[in-house]
Amino acid sequence: MTILTCSATTCMYNENQLCSRGEIEVTGDQAHRPDETSCGSFRDRNTASAQNSAKEHCGCEKIRIDCKAQECTYNEHCKCTAAAIDIDGPHANTSSDTKCGTFACKC
Repeated sequence: MTILTCSATTCMYNENQLCSRGEIEVTGDQAHRPDETSCGSFRDRNTASAQNSAKEHCGCEKIRIDCKAQECTYNEHCKCTAAAIDIDGPHANTSSDTKCGTFACKC
């Protein structure tokens, strides 16, 4: 599992810059730069349904990351192999407002 820090504090899964979801998906099939990626698991805490916004978990430092960024150095069979990653998006309202700050293009 990968160590994750997340600055998307508007995400319903963000608990003190850790993720309470347990796993996330990084999107960006054709990405060549970090800003072409995003956290596909992001859900805005202000617009998420009341049913889904109930806090059931504490934030986890290590989580499983499915990665769709095919050109990322750390993508191995759609799994992130980086020791640690950062999801950026301190003012995110949607998934597209986030990015994988650790993305490194192997191109």
